[in-house]
Amino acid sequence: MDPEDFKDKKNTEEEEKPKADPVEVKKAGNVIQFFKKSFSLIKLYPSGNPSVEKSIDLFNNQMGEFLSEYEELTIQVGEFSFSYKGEVVFQDEERRSSLPFLFYRDGLRELSFHKGLDKEELHKFFRTISEVSDLPAEDADIVNAVWEKDFNHIRYYSIDDFLDQDIGEPTEDISIFGKAGFAEGKAEMTPEDEKLYEKNLSLGIQEGREKGEGEDEGEGMFPGTTVGAVNRDGIPEIESMLSESRKTPHLTELTDLLFELLFCEEKEEQFAAVTDVLGGCHQKVLEKADFSLALSILNRVEELKKIISAKSEERAKLLGRISDSAVAPDAIASLRKMYSEGQVTDFDTFFGYLENLGAGAFPVVAAIWEDSKFPFSRQKALAFLKEIGKQDLNSLLNHARGQSSSLTREVMSILATSGERADISHLEDFVNHPDKAIRLDVIHALGKSGDEASNKILLRFLSDKDTKIRTAALRNLKYLGGDAALDYVKQMAHEKDFREKSKREKDAILKFLASTKSGEVSAFLQSILKKRKIFFPYKTNETRLCAVSALGVMATPEAADILKEGTKIRNKAIRQACNLALTKIASEEESKEDTKEEPKEEPKEDSNEEQDA
Repeated sequence: MDPEDFKDKKNTEEEEKPKADPVEVKKAGNVIQFFKKSFSLIKLYPSGNPSVEKSIDLFNNQMGEFLSEYEELTIQVGEFSFSYKGEVVFQDEERRSSLPFLFYRDGLRELSFHKGLDKEELHKFFRTISEVSDLPAEDADIVNAVWEKDFNHIRYYSIDDFLDQDIGEPTEDISIFGKAGFAEGKAEMTPEDEKLYEKNLSLGIQEGREKGEGEDEGEGMFPGTTVGAVNRDGIPEIESMLSESRKTPHLTELTDLLFELLFCEEKEEQFAAVTDVLGGCHQKVLEKADFSLALSILNRVEELKKIISAKSEERAKLLGRISDSAVAPDAIASLRKMYSEGQVTDFDTFFGYLENLGAGAFPVVAAIWEDSKFPFSRQKALAFLKEIGKQDLNSLLNHARGQSSSLTREVMSILATSGERADISHLEDFVNHPDKAIRLDVIHALGKSGDEASNKILLRFLSDKDTKIRTAALRNLKYLGGDAALDYVKQMAHEKDFREKSKREKDAILKFLASTKSGEVSAFLQSILKKRKIFFPYKTNETRLCAVSALGVMATPEAADILKEGTKIRNKAIRQACNLALTKIASEEESKEDTKEEPKEEPKEDSNEEQDA
């Protein structure tokens, strides 16, 4: 459905529908709570598990009661919330496990359940969305998955352009059997079918004959097949398949069993023992580089923790040890080693697992970043760093210490573009960083903060040996009315070598002093302006020009008077600079006066002009 059509439809419905009944909204919220609980359990346990069956039965009963009374349950899907008739009834902002976000990210904006919905259709719906949620983000498409199932009593609206109707609308019933010609009692074999037929014959599978009259024959059964003797030496692929099947442990089935035991276990000591086995299973899965299953284990651990935490904090802590062990130093070192030795073959599932570990996986990502052999993996590493920067900027900065200059600069770039504020203590560690570019990045980040804590670190940069570093620190220093920064900069201005500093640094020092707009600073700038030197006049005049620029920034009446006196100085360059500064001050004053004038005609237009100014 087109986004504008969807918006128009929703606006029309909101105008037509009366205000929601609070009782009805509360009942809808209760049904959605059962929806979330059933979804969590079906992700934890395989189909047919008693806990899953019981949960779906409860949800089916709640949904049936609601639909019997109101005939349909229409849920509006937000990024992290479900709403019913405009009222938010469920919210979960944890992106990885959020049920609303699962639907929202693929464009689904409304989900509705209609009268006639039964348990079988509900179970099929749950399995569908559970399978999609286990896929990597780039492969998951819940809208397409639900559309393919063609549910009878579950409908949705999507903003995807390729879906121009909801799932409940009638569609042309063309089955695959009709397309293939089976409905007419005939089918033509494609070249692929011919190859498959020939391969069956080569494997000793021959087409069977229909039984004759008098022989037992199952009603509705296909003709039987007979399998001839197969020479193992002639078909090595079969031996390979069987051998591989015997060697591969059934870790998926084992983890399913362990989670089922954890959910049902009543004894504390047994629960702890099963948790240890699950932790060992997770470790074994990692050793086999099965990151998809490893990620599934960690996600299911989190789901189970949410379910049982209300009943037992101790059990939740036991489960938490599995997640904690995944980010332990030895576990991270093992992952780094696996990458460096080339054991990682699927980067999508590998990075999906690393993203689950969060900032703790930084050492692994740092190693990938430094590896220039695989540009694709480096791009994935950069995407990981940006995501961690959004979630935990301070941890990212903490890990960046001691890394290579290129990686640290990348982290600083993330800091510069991030809307989050960093903990100042992490930035202080970079004051003496050997890379000049990184020190400059830190100075700019501190300038964005503009508080007392940032000023204290910037003052440390004023002792740097590099004039560009000192100048950048001065330009980012803010006058906040305190004495610490002011006294330090005053001292710099009164040093004997002040005149010998670079023009940019002198200009930055005097402009910071001018930002105080104090009479003391005005007098100091005036004394610089009056100085004349017979020897080294170039440096002296350069300093006097910096003083003129600072007086222009100050723009106080005292500063204007000093500049007027400066227009009488014999040096032509200084006279011109003073005149320019006075002109700028006068222009700014006129602009201020214009904004203060009361509008006389066309008040609306004047008001708009004033706002623009």
